[in-house]
Amino acid sequence: MIELAPYSNAAAMQVARHLDAYDLLEAQILRAQPIDHLDIFADWRSVQPGAVLSLVLCDASAGGMPFGLLGLVNTGQAGVANAALIARDHGVWRRPLAVAGLQIRRQMPAFCAEWGIHRIEARCWAEHPTAARFLRACGFTHDCDLPGYGPGGGHTFQQFAWTNHDPIIGD
Repeated sequence: MIELAPYSNAAAMQVARHLDAYDLLEAQILRAQPIDHLDIFADWRSVQPGAVLSLVLCDASAGGMPFGLLGLVNTGQAGVANAALIARDHGVWRRPLAVAGLQIRRQMPAFCAEWGIHRIEARCWAEHPTAARFLRACGFTHDCDLPGYGPGGGHTFQQFAWTNHDPIIGD
């Protein structure tokens, strides 16, 4: 069972300290420079005031151990949000991540309808071995490849999107 807890600095620091190596590498590529867990923590902390959703994913079978952070922020476009998820080692936490993906897929339509969100976008480094699979498990589909990231622009990111096709009253 996956518990979804409100963001807390202590839990976020636990995840950031033990971040999956590919999640950290992806973040370094985005910034085109080396970063550490403090930079990751600072990034997540800085978006808290404007976040639509900010959760800590905890594994109930491991005593409530935090293993991931999930965030959703508005893009500034009506009904469109951007999602991000980082986690501890994806191999070690494979099962809880899979369960979280299914839970997100089930709960996303109702949550988005309540908040007036029609589209959620998420990006991942094309060479990340598990990120695209996770996004697909959550119900996202591949939109496009985005070249030009990282040092010298040599990295490609993939953009995925989830769209709520159910009409929302008032649209």
